[in-house]
Amino acid sequence: MTLADVGFMIHVFTIGLQVNIDMLTKTGKSAAFIGSMCFLLPYALGFLTFSMLNSFGNLDASLKHSMPFIIIVNSLSTFPVITSLLVDLRILNSEVGRMATQVSLVSDMWSWNMSMVVGTVNLAFQSSKMETLWSVVFTMAFLLVIAFVIRPFLRWSTKSAEEGEMKEMQFCGIMVSLLCCGLLSEILGQHSGFGAFLMGLVLPDGPGTTLVQKLEAISSVLLVPAFMASTGLRMTPEGMGGTSSVFTELIIIMGYVGKFCGTLLSAICCGLPLWDAIPLSLIMCCKGIIELAIYVLWLDRKIIPNQVYNQLLLTMLIVTTLARPIIAYMYDPSRRYLVQGRKNLHEWKEGVKMQFLVCLHDEDHVPTIMNLLEASHPTPHSPIAVFVLHLRELQGRSASMLAPHRHQLHKSASKATSYDHIVNVFQYYEEHNCGSVVVQHFTAVSPYASIHNDICMLASDKRTNLVIVPFHKTWAIDGSMGTTKHAIRNVNKNVMNKVPCSVGILIDRGHMTSNQYMLTSESAPFRIVMLFLGGADDREALAYCMRMVEHPKVDLTIAWVKNDEYLNGEESGLDQELMDIFRAAVGERRVRYIEETVADGVGTTQVIRSFEDKVDMLIAGKHHDPLSPLISGLTEWNEYPELGVIGDMLATSDFQFSVLVVQREPVGSGPLGLFSGSQSYSRPWRNSLRKLNTDIGPKLPEYPA
Repeated sequence: MTLADVGFMIHVFTIGLQVNIDMLTKTGKSAAFIGSMCFLLPYALGFLTFSMLNSFGNLDASLKHSMPFIIIVNSLSTFPVITSLLVDLRILNSEVGRMATQVSLVSDMWSWNMSMVVGTVNLAFQSSKMETLWSVVFTMAFLLVIAFVIRPFLRWSTKSAEEGEMKEMQFCGIMVSLLCCGLLSEILGQHSGFGAFLMGLVLPDGPGTTLVQKLEAISSVLLVPAFMASTGLRMTPEGMGGTSSVFTELIIIMGYVGKFCGTLLSAICCGLPLWDAIPLSLIMCCKGIIELAIYVLWLDRKIIPNQVYNQLLLTMLIVTTLARPIIAYMYDPSRRYLVQGRKNLHEWKEGVKMQFLVCLHDEDHVPTIMNLLEASHPTPHSPIAVFVLHLRELQGRSASMLAPHRHQLHKSASKATSYDHIVNVFQYYEEHNCGSVVVQHFTAVSPYASIHNDICMLASDKRTNLVIVPFHKTWAIDGSMGTTKHAIRNVNKNVMNKVPCSVGILIDRGHMTSNQYMLTSESAPFRIVMLFLGGADDREALAYCMRMVEHPKVDLTIAWVKNDEYLNGEESGLDQELMDIFRAAVGERRVRYIEETVADGVGTTQVIRSFEDKVDMLIAGKHHDPLSPLISGLTEWNEYPELGVIGDMLATSDFQFSVLVVQREPVGSGPLGLFSGSQSYSRPWRNSLRKLNTDIGPKLPEYPA
């Protein structure tokens, strides 16, 4: 039992480390209203039910004594439990997830205040007035000591840990302080977890993150399971059955009903859709380790009998077990993007701003991305908007964040972070192309398992045409394999499956070529090859290349690889018609056309090999007809399915040029788009090319709108 109690104290301490106190000041009115109703309605309904049952029949004296505590704990929706549930469901950074996080914070404030009031009143009935007064005074003094003595001391003693480096003596000192806070809590009549949680709250962010990384593994793998097992061992069949058990269960159930209805009705009043309000209500009904600890504490102190403990525990297990799969089934953040429709590269028209969402984990990929954006040829007549999203894994805090980045342009070099360097580069790029480029910066802090929700949400809100994400592998300057981040690979997979626009995965080998700096009028030409095998994704890539033809420093080559003996019906007709339109519009002044007829995938590989020393970036589509002889022999081994057959070959081979793999939309998702049928692409494409045609190519015939 001692090991279990220590494990719980460490776990609650890590929970306190992850709570961001600043969130309390940023809670909106809707969240405050929903959180208040989430606590007050089950509390009021529980007391009303208790009063009615007490008037109908005489309840046991022990049950009457414990009932105020039962009603309070039944009204709880604790922030640590709710955020842990949201992380498990991978919806922490969704709209409902963020609302649930704020609602649970407000509900927690209500429950803490009410618990202190009820505890003080209960102590007053059991002890003398002076003992009650001294208990309150010592508890307040304990809070003041933590806030004004321990917090400044910890900030001073952990300055070197702000960047994540913590010495052994600092770690030992924090752990000793943790045990002392737990001991003081027990002396003051509180649970040891109370002091541990408060100490976690006051620790600075830097060392807090390091401590979470050090303690989370042993806490979640060894100590917390020991605590959970000990709570189960306390269950006994003693006192089960009879009128008292029925009355208790009815009060417990009414608390859950009140919480569900209070959250649901208040959420609807605040404007949430019904299909968001129902999952939110179910989330707030879930309970976890914090409630378990409260049950155990009250059982040990004889506040509740074994019968009530058993019923609270069993009801919690049943409700939480049933609610989780229902929430997962009812709420899928990606449905919102499908309803709003998709926006692709082919929808761009001459004179209309093209919008990019660039996702970055670090500054390594910035030079290649800058060249790619510059190759898009932004002009005052045809500008581009670039939304730069810095992706950071959530560590040390429980609340996810998606917010604009507030940049200080003249921050000193010694204090500038990696992301500040990124912001400086894009800021310079915007100023250098004033009137042609607009840049906005955002930061997303979420677990990697669900950070794709932030990407999809921003892409949907900003109506972006193309999302660019970096490949999860990097290469050293000598061509050897660098780092591999599997979490980033999962992010890319989720983005490609759910993003509401075109998406490109950038395989960055720019540092292995001579052209690794920003494309300018003085630099060498940026050599781009568009590999065209046919299909919707290749046509989408060709749509992007249409912007590049007028850039004076872009050397563009269209390599059309064909097999005359294989025609894919309507798709082949679309490919031919689109290529004819493109060639008629742009002519051959700035574009080289190469048509190669091959027999199989080996021939396709040879075509790519022929460009090996003549290209800085190759652009290709992801999906191709699996029956096409152009990729025969290349499909047997596919290490990275998210890149498609051609992209996988380019990523796993020893090529030294960068690659952009373009996907129009996930297979089988969303409505049929522009390139899905003969009637769906010609009119928008011809409208967008008509303006370009007037300047650099023969005139196209007019088509009816």
